[in-house]
This record gives sequence, structure tokens and C-alpha cells, in this order.
Amino acid sequence: MNDLSRRSCRPANTTPRLLRATLAIAAVVLLSACSTGTNPVATTPPTTSAPTASANPTATGTGTPTAVAGVNELVAGFPSKLIPLMKGAKVEGSSVQRSTPLSIAALTASITAPAADVMKYYSKVFTDQGFKAQTVAPTPVDNVLAATFVRGAQPEIVTISIKQTGALSTVTIGANVLPASLK
Repeated sequence: MNDLSRRSCRPANTTPRLLRATLAIAAVVLLSACSTGTNPVATTPPTTSAPTASANPTATGTGTPTAVAGVNELVAGFPSKLIPLMKGAKVEGSSVQRSTPLSIAALTASITAPAADVMKYYSKVFTDQGFKAQTVAPTPVDNVLAATFVRGAQPEIVTISIKQTGALSTVTIGANVLPASLK
């Protein structure tokens, strides 16, 4: 067997990028289903030719939902105070859907750090913002740590999952919050 017969025809790193983008979009869709009184916005998966996909790109001020998603970037208007990027992390995907009564933000990033350290960082970030931990998995299940944080009477919810593969941790965060919290 020669070297050419062992090579794959698939471009390098395509599968991990598509997986991460799919996870980010899935988080937005799943979280939009949790909100009450809103219609989920249909999103189109990003293509390799366009780094950003959007639905309803202009806000009319009438409560019309707007959504923006991007791969390998924080999209314009991403609430970096609500969900800050951990120092040393690389953005894999991000999205924001502005609507009422609740809006959605999602982030997928990777970092060379233990999953427990990433969870500790984000747990502090969210509790410092008034969220209370509802569920924190004390040990990983299939190398995934997970936690849920809740704040307020009309609950604002943040979910986080961290998958560790070797030294690399991939963190996915979804926030279903009041529009005023998207800062």
C-alpha cells in the first residue's frame, strides 16, 4: 500500500470546525425553545464561504427577534460582560438572538486548560453577576462537566458544558436572559 492510498480526501480540520459551529447553533436553537412567548428564529448553518450568518439582520424596535451567528469570532453585539472570553481561549463560534421577553447568547471556545479550572472561572463569573448555581456536575460524565445557573423571578438561565480532550477543553455556554442583560 502506498502513501497516497492512506490519505483521506477530507480537508484537514473541517470536521472539528463544523462540529463546533453546529454545537453553537444547536445551543441557540435549544435555548430559544426554553423561552416563553417568543417564536424561535430559524437559523441557517454557516457555510465555509461566509463566516457570519444572520436572520432578520435589522431590528425594528417592535420586538422582532434578530439573530446573528459567527464562526471563529465574537459576533457584533456579543455580550462580553455577561459571557467573557476566558484569557487564552480561542473563539470557535458565537451567536446572539435579541428578542423579548428573553434573549439568547451562546459561545463555544477552546482553551488549553483543565476542564475543572474552566468551570471554576465561569462559575465565579456567573455567581459574581448574581446567578445561583442550580446544578454543577461534581465529576465529568464522558469527559464533560456541566452546570446550570439561574437568576431572577423570570428566570434568566445560563448553561455551561466543558468537554476535555487531552489538554484541550472546549467550553459551550448558552444564556437565556432579559434583553437588558445582553451587555
